Amino acid sequence: MMASDKTQGIKEELKGYVNKGVGSITGNDDQKLKGEAQITEGDNRKDLGDQRENAEKGKPDPGNPTNL
Repeated sequence: MMASDKTQGIKEELKGYVNKGVGSITGNDDQKLKGEAQITEGDNRKDLGDQRENAEKGKPDPGNPTNL
């Protein structure tokens, strides 16, 4: 499951960067905002995967980024 969360997060981020870039080039603010939201969602999904991985490894504080 953790690899899936990380993979899905990366995919979502990439879609976001594309949408943000296209929105910036074309002047489409809605598409740009959608891209920014996708980037944030993807980053959060990757963090979830990291936290699950840390929990499975038995880390005392799975949400702590220093456990990576």
